[in-house]
Amino acid sequence: MIKKERVYALDFIRAIAVILILITHYNSNFIGFNGPAQPEKVIITAFPFNIYIGDLGVGLFLLISGASMYYVYANQKICLSKFIKKRLLNILPMFYISYVLAFMYNFWVNKGFSHDNMSLKWGISTIFGFDSMMQTAGFPSFMLVGEWFLGMIMIVYTVFPLLKLCFEKQTWVTIVVSIFTFVSIQSIQYEGNHFWVLIQLTIGLVPVVIFGMTLQKYTEVLKKFVSLIVSILVLFVISFGDFSVLPSKIRMAIISISFFVILTHLAKYFEKNIIKKGVKWLVKYAYPIFLVHHFIINQVVKHFDLMTIGRLDSYILFSICLSIIFPISVLVFRIERVLVDVK
Repeated sequence: MIKKERVYALDFIRAIAVILILITHYNSNFIGFNGPAQPEKVIITAFPFNIYIGDLGVGLFLLISGASMYYVYANQKICLSKFIKKRLLNILPMFYISYVLAFMYNFWVNKGFSHDNMSLKWGISTIFGFDSMMQTAGFPSFMLVGEWFLGMIMIVYTVFPLLKLCFEKQTWVTIVVSIFTFVSIQSIQYEGNHFWVLIQLTIGLVPVVIFGMTLQKYTEVLKKFVSLIVSILVLFVISFGDFSVLPSKIRMAIISISFFVILTHLAKYFEKNIIKKGVKWLVKYAYPIFLVHHFIINQVVKHFDLMTIGRLDSYILFSICLSIIFPISVLVFRIERVLVDVK
């Protein structure tokens, strides 16, 4: 396989997505998810462009996954077994390391292990890295680290060779089918149906990855000034209009694609030395940050009375969380590198 140079714009967007996810799970403590809503204490905003900030982060991650994989593998043959093996080795070892560290911490703090009479059979989802996705869908799990997106991206890696084949053979047919599938699944709601939620989080979001592949394939079109203007107009209209009739994930896709295009245009203006180094660092440690950040944030904030702290205190507390998340992420990364080297 021909090794291609990194595209700064893609790294820049990935770094932005990492920041959004960090803010998302800290802000969840102040928007009614983990207690009373206190919107004045959120970091920056919880609802940019009239959608949940977590949806924007996930949307960008899905798009960047499709765009970056298509950039690397476009017009190249993929050996399915080697591709999946490589991807799983990039995901699971670091997940296991993070999980063990979190488990040991909990074991020490709680003076033992308790599974609240939950059947150990649910540990199977942890072994394969799907525990957070299962928990998000409403199933029991032993989730400690990572997010539901981890299970989603593993599914994407598994089907990517097939997606790529269809996309290259019948590009517009694949795009149309993807749009139809995405809109159909995300428009139908079955309250309390865990299996349907699971479908929405997996099959229902695979089309967004294809949208990312499309953005990469037609990247030269995106670089034109008219694409920037259209994207800004879309963000403006949705930000100040009432589009609540649209399902949240459909709004997520529209906003994320528009924001992706805008960031593609802006990236070159942020390719300064210190910013570029920061982007490179965030991209390098993005995965371990993704794995450990939610667990660490939960452990830190529970030591504070969130009802009494002020807005400035909230920003300081967020900084404290980052000061713990970043070094532990580096630690997890280095442990994984040592174990991989040993192998």
